[in-house]
Amino acid sequence: MWSLLGNLLSRSKTLNALFGDIVFTTPREHGAYARSFFEWRVKRSIDNKHLYIAVMMKPDGAVGTRGSMTNYINFDLEAAVRLRDNLNDCIEFARGQSN
Repeated sequence: MWSLLGNLLSRSKTLNALFGDIVFTTPREHGAYARSFFEWRVKRSIDNKHLYIAVMMKPDGAVGTRGSMTNYINFDLEAAVRLRDNLNDCIEFARGQSN
């Protein structure tokens, strides 16, 4: 049953990525708001054919009208440098898995 469900979900690129397994994460960085955070992730698709670099975040705030939502999270320079380095770690991990 699960393999049938996996096959159905993997037909959609979005669902294939959304429900895939997390294989690597970076430490969370917190934004200006105490409960906001940002985290890079590498996910393997359900069908095990693709790797995706994803962002998990809770923004400082959100602004939008009529269903158009824009999220904002603000980092100081030191946190921004760590985020850049963490993204580079994800890219290197994904490259290593692709070989």
